[in-house]
Amino acid sequence: MDEKKDRNLKGEHQGRKTGKGEKEEYRFLREVIKKKPLDKRLVLYRIAWLLGGASVFGLVAALVFYAALSCLEPEEKEKVKFQENTEHVQKDPEKESGQTEGESKQEVTPTPEQQKEEEEKNITKEEFKNLYHEILQVAEEPERSIVTVQGITSDVDWMNNSYEDSSQVSGLLVADSGKEYFVLTEYRAVDQVDRILVTFEDNATVDAHFLKRDCATGLAVLKIDKEEVTEETRKVISLAKLGSSATIQRGDTVLAIGSPAGYRDSISVGMITSVSNTKNTLDNEYHLLTTDIMGNNEGSGVLVGTDGSIVGIIAQPFCTAKDKNVVTALPITELRKTIEQLSNNESIMYLGIRGQNIESDLSQKTGMPKGIYVNAVEEDSPAMEGGIQNGDVIIKMQDVNVETLSDLRKELDKCEEKQKIQVTAMRKGAEGYVEIVFDVTVGAL
Repeated sequence: MDEKKDRNLKGEHQGRKTGKGEKEEYRFLREVIKKKPLDKRLVLYRIAWLLGGASVFGLVAALVFYAALSCLEPEEKEKVKFQENTEHVQKDPEKESGQTEGESKQEVTPTPEQQKEEEEKNITKEEFKNLYHEILQVAEEPERSIVTVQGITSDVDWMNNSYEDSSQVSGLLVADSGKEYFVLTEYRAVDQVDRILVTFEDNATVDAHFLKRDCATGLAVLKIDKEEVTEETRKVISLAKLGSSATIQRGDTVLAIGSPAGYRDSISVGMITSVSNTKNTLDNEYHLLTTDIMGNNEGSGVLVGTDGSIVGIIAQPFCTAKDKNVVTALPITELRKTIEQLSNNESIMYLGIRGQNIESDLSQKTGMPKGIYVNAVEEDSPAMEGGIQNGDVIIKMQDVNVETLSDLRKELDKCEEKQKIQVTAMRKGAEGYVEIVFDVTVGAL
C-alpha cells in the first residue's frame, strides 16, 4: 500500500521520459499573476495630492524665510526731520500806508488836552503786574518740553565706601520717532557717566541713553524708550517748537527757561543786547545771542521768543569774558541741521581747521585774498593729512567758492565720510599769494 502510494505521489511530480531517459519535471497547476488594470482616476488623484503638498510646503517655507529675514534685518527707522520755519519779516507801517522814502511826514501838533491825557496815562502797579504775568504765560507751553538731565557716576572712596557723584543740566525734547524720544542737552553732564536720568515736567524720572554728540558745540542727543514713559507723563510733555533766530534783533524780548541761573525750573525775562558777536569753532562759526539776563557758568536751558518758540540754546561756555555773568545762547536756526544729524545718529563731516573770515573790508586793508584764513589745523585731521597749513586762505571746496566758515560748513554737510574732495587755498610765498589745490579725504566725527 505504502509503496503504491509513493509511486502515485511520484507520478504527480514527475513527467514522462525523454529520448535519452532523462525526466522533465512539470506541474499540473500554474499560477498566473495578472497585472491590475491602470486606474486613471487614482493616478490623477495622487498627482494632484503631490502638487498640493508641494505648494503648501513652498508657501510655509516662504513664510518662514520671510519671518527669519525680518528678524535678521535691522528695522529701518524713520529719520528725524525738522521743518524749516517761514521767516516773518516785520512790516514797515510807513510803507504799508503808501508813504515812500523821501516823502516828508506831516507833523501833527497835539492839543493841550491830548498832552495832558498822555501825561496822566501812567502805568499802575496792577497793570505792570498783569503785563509780566502775560509775558510769563508765554513760557507755559515751551516749559512742557524742558527736562532735567542728570549724569550719575558711581565710585568708591579711600575707605572703600561706595558713593555716587552727579551733575545736572537742562534738556529739550526735540523729536519723537514713534518708539523713542530724543533730548538735546549739554555733553558735559553725560560725559563718561554710569547712568543718565531724565526728569520730566511732572517730576517723572526715566533712564536715558547717550546717542551722539557734536564736538564743535558741546551739545549731545539722548534717546528715551517711549515704553518707559507712562501714559500720564506723555499727556503732560510736548515736543519743543523750534522757531527762527534769523530775524532776532537787539531789543527783542526773550525768556530764559530751564536752568539759566544754574538751578532747576527757573525762568527769567529780558532782552537781546547783541547779535553781532561770533564764535569760531571746528570747521564752523556761530553768532551769539547775548542778553541782559543774569546767568553763570553752570547755566543751561533755552531762550524763548514772545511767540513761544525756541530761538536759542543757552551755551555759557561760548560767552566772552565780559559777558560771563549774563545768559548767552547759540541761535536755533544755525543749530537746526546739527540737531537733526545728532537725532538721526549721523556722523558730522569735518575737515579739521579753525579759522576766521577774510571779508571785503579786511581784504582791502591787508591785501589778503577773500576767504577763510586758517588759524590752526587739528592734529591728524583730514586737513593736516591733505597738506593744509596755518596761514593758508581757503577759497574753494570742489568747484564752489567759500568765503565764510558757514559756507565751508554747508559744503561739508554735502559730503560723505572718506569722500575725496579738492580744497583750493591761497598760500603766501616770496612773491605773494599763489593758488594751491589740496586733495583731502573727508573725515567724520
